[in-house]
Amino acid sequence: MHNINMADFDHTALRRLDLNLLVALDALVAERSVTRAAARLCVGQPAMSHALARLREWLGDDILYREGAAMVPTARAQALAPRVRQWLAEAQAMTLSEAAFDPQRVQERFDLCLNDPLEALLLPGLVAALRQKAPGLSLSVRPVPAWQQLEQLDAGEIRMALGHFPRLRSVHEPVLLFRSGFGCVYNPALLKVPARPRPADLARLPHIHTSYAGDGPGLVDKVFQQLGLKRQVVAHTANPLSIPFVVKQSPLVAVLPDMLTRLFGSHADLRIVPLPWRALVLPISMVTHRRDASDPLVRFVSQELLAVTRAVFA
Repeated sequence: MHNINMADFDHTALRRLDLNLLVALDALVAERSVTRAAARLCVGQPAMSHALARLREWLGDDILYREGAAMVPTARAQALAPRVRQWLAEAQAMTLSEAAFDPQRVQERFDLCLNDPLEALLLPGLVAALRQKAPGLSLSVRPVPAWQQLEQLDAGEIRMALGHFPRLRSVHEPVLLFRSGFGCVYNPALLKVPARPRPADLARLPHIHTSYAGDGPGLVDKVFQQLGLKRQVVAHTANPLSIPFVVKQSPLVAVLPDMLTRLFGSHADLRIVPLPWRALVLPISMVTHRRDASDPLVRFVSQELLAVTRAVFA
């Protein structure tokens, strides 16, 4: 079939056309019987007779004529039949493409954004699953700051974002992955912290803070402010994975989400104390765009990511 420009279509004429008549035409020519064509399409014989009458009026042709005991397609119907069948096959492939989705046959790149802790926690399992189930899929993690990720999603630069997004719009489709509590990290050889520290205890200590830990803008400081306290932040870092190396050598404390502190288990000289404060809870979501709601690849990657998340945070 040759390529057709949109300007070649008479949209007004097509809007008046019942495209179901093409389905009826295909069935009538194939079956050469109104009764059998009706049975193929699961409609009554009167409805099929009405469709044949409309086809005859529309095309100015009998479509089927009687020859003895048989119904025979006209020359016009025989000429149209293969073209109609090809169009119907293409329409079916286009509208039912999700049913035929096979991850083993995917050959494309999938761009997404997630912060450093989530990448360290989830990417190993996700890559392993995708290499087995969709070996032709190339997964690309884009280095985009958290505050720009939804903009990238809206622009179509990425197809998924993972993190804490307190300001979503109606075009965003969030799925809650988990809720992260918080803990404090410090070196007990350099800093004395109560076994069950209260907010006032931590407010008196020097802090290191990360702006890219996934805890949103000022969440920890907001909790302190609500309690009438102010913490003393003496160091900031954009890379949360550097924090254990800093607190090993400096008498500082870091208040961080559990999803991050669980990565510090290999640092035996550090102490990680959970902070069961009701206000310090961080929802972590997977966000896609509404335009991709029916995209089978987005749905497939989402399902694999949910499975990996359940395994990691079981």
